[in-house]
Parts: sequence; C-alpha cells; structure tokens
Amino acid sequence: MMKLKMLFGIAAFASTAAMAQGPQCNHAQLPYQQMTPVPADSTPYVPQDTMPEQCRNPEIEAYITDWEAGKIDFNTIKPNDSIAADQRFCKTLDDNGNVLEAKNCDPKNSPVGYIWKELSDSPVVIGITNGGKSDHEPHFHGQPECYYVVNGTSKTLANNKFETLAKGQYFYIPGAHIHNTPILNKEGLGVFYWYPNNAHFDGFKYYWRKDVKNLRVAEEAFDRVDAIRKRDLNLGPYGTNEAFFKK
Repeated sequence: MMKLKMLFGIAAFASTAAMAQGPQCNHAQLPYQQMTPVPADSTPYVPQDTMPEQCRNPEIEAYITDWEAGKIDFNTIKPNDSIAADQRFCKTLDDNGNVLEAKNCDPKNSPVGYIWKELSDSPVVIGITNGGKSDHEPHFHGQPECYYVVNGTSKTLANNKFETLAKGQYFYIPGAHIHNTPILNKEGLGVFYWYPNNAHFDGFKYYWRKDVKNLRVAEEAFDRVDAIRKRDLNLGPYGTNEAFFKK
C-alpha cells in the first residue's frame, strides 16, 4: 500500500510539474497569431551613403556589387533557387491589393505604377523594384527592412519627415515602424529591398491602416503620418491623390 501511495504521489507530482510548464506542444507561434503591435510613426534612421550594420548580408552585398559593376540590370537579374520557377516573373498589384503579373515587366502595365521581382525567399527575403510616378500606402511589419537605391530619387518617411532617398543610398527601417516612399517624379525609383536575417515571406504579416481599425493608438500613428505627408509633400491620405500622380 505504501508503494502504491508513493507511485501515485510521484505521478501527481510529474503531472503538476508538466502543467506548470504549460502545454507540451511544438507549434511555433506565427506572426499573424500574435497581437497587433503598436507602430512607431517612422524609422529614426535617415538614408545614408554606406550600408548600415543592421543590413549586412552577403547575398544582398553580392547582388549590389554585380549591379554596380554593370553585370546585371532589372531585366537580367536572376533569383536564387528558393524562388519557385513559376514565380519568376514581374509582379504588381491591382487597385484592391491583389498580386498579378506585370506584362513585359513594364511599370506602365501596372495598375499602381510599380513592379517588383522576388530574388530570394531563403536564407533571406530579397527583391527588387522598378516604378514610375506613383503613390504608396503607408504600412509596417514586424521584420526590419533595408533598401538600396539602384536608380532614381524620391522622398521617404524618416525621422518623422520626408527625406530625400537617392541612387546609391541605403535606408534602414526597424520592425514595427511605419514607412512610406511615394514616387514623386516621372524618372521613377528602383530599389533592392531585403529583410536582414528573415526568411520565408509567407510568414510575414503586413499591417495597413485597415488592419488596425479600432486599435486607436495605431490608428493615431497613421493619422500622424498622413499629417506629415500633407506637411512635407502636400499629399492627402493614400488613395486621394490621383490627380497629382496622373499628371
């Protein structure tokens, strides 16, 4: 009888210890299962002429070296093997945010005025854009992001104002910081973009204004960004500037 009591006592102790540790499962929490973060109004960093330490990655550095040496351009650049063969085309968006193919890799065939190519999904997400005069919707995501400008110039949200972003410059955006880079001239803008130390884009969660509806502190951050757009660029909220971008 004493042995049975000891065995039951040990079992009860083990069960209690397991409960204290929480459910015994190996399911990783995905970004879209997490609570919506409250974003900062903008990155505290500004565009710079040297690569920020936070952005260093050998794969993107190799792409940039080849680009600057004239070995590749937007049409000839090749993705790595992590991009499926049936996804190696120029992508764009329709007015409802759906991804579609840009015919002939021409920004003129894009409803929103810009296109991109996916270059890597692993070990780091990398892409390249090409765009003409067009508005971009302010947004944020949990992953930090970096830019390198391959052609053109425009203005980008940095340190709570719109700073010039020009060819040959780098730009670092920490995670959960709203960013916005409307293309303000017909010469356009093209950038390498990458998410340092982050792979597999299908695990990312992008947040637009519509995604933070009723989260008042996040809505207020987007309100402040709209005020900065009006102050610095004389632009209204995204979707209200068709006359400017069509002329």
